[in-house]
Amino acid sequence: MSTNEERREAAKRKLEERLERERQVARRRKVIIASVSTVVVVAIVATATTLIVKKILDDREAARWASCSYEDQPSRFSELPKEVPAEVPANQRAQAQQYLDEMRAGEAKQRTSPKPGDRQLKEGTVDLTLGTNRGAIPITLDRNGSPCNTGAIATLAENGFYNGTNCHRLTNSQTLKVLQCGDPTATGAGGPGWSSPDELPTDLKPAGQADPMSGTAPVLYPRGTIAIANSNNPQSGQSNTGSSQFFVVLQDSQLAPNYTVVGKVDEKGFGVLDSIQKAGLTPGPGGSAEDGRPKEPVDITTATVSGNED
Repeated sequence: MSTNEERREAAKRKLEERLERERQVARRRKVIIASVSTVVVVAIVATATTLIVKKILDDREAARWASCSYEDQPSRFSELPKEVPAEVPANQRAQAQQYLDEMRAGEAKQRTSPKPGDRQLKEGTVDLTLGTNRGAIPITLDRNGSPCNTGAIATLAENGFYNGTNCHRLTNSQTLKVLQCGDPTATGAGGPGWSSPDELPTDLKPAGQADPMSGTAPVLYPRGTIAIANSNNPQSGQSNTGSSQFFVVLQDSQLAPNYTVVGKVDEKGFGVLDSIQKAGLTPGPGGSAEDGRPKEPVDITTATVSGNED
């Protein structure tokens, strides 16, 4: 039989064995908890890193690309009357009939072009060369400040929209000297079937006092500037009407800051501009000696682009 001392020793050993098992279980629990915590922390860090990287990439993408809305634009020829309205005074009916005849002749020359992509680069330049019967006009289009309209002009040129068109208007007043092009109908009413959003300039120099009616002061459009023509009407809220038509500033000109600037003529093209201006103009139906068609036609035979990354 075991003595009391032996029984005490056996009990002591069992207690120590139980305590050791409990310590081992506790150590394993700590190891498991530590491992799980590490996995959770790593997962959280990985998720946060992914979100941060995605935010950085998204911000970079937003900084590089503009979202552009090109809207369908109905033909303005549908608004023409079939004949000169009866209320036109007798002494103006011949001019009105001439205008109506020119518009109807131009209507047959309408053409359309696919819309540009709805994302356009915000930076960089595009080289555009207008091959004309008066000589080549090299132009540098600048996406900065007007990515949607610059992209529109480049896309139209790539699709051949400007090939075989005529620069239909020359203005040669004291404060405004421009050549207007980009309308296949040569009437001022033609376009590709869609319009571009306004991207109006904010960095042109002031050139005079504000108009008391509109409250807008004119700014200086420097010689060689290429800007988008439009039929906006601030009084009626009409906006975003620019499309394919553009004007070339022949000499420093004053205008309200209502026309999107897309680029400028390279200096080696100034000689062509000077020859066009020097040839003068043929007054339009209104009879103004300061506004009409170029006396010597200016025909765009080809419009080619390079460096148009999209």
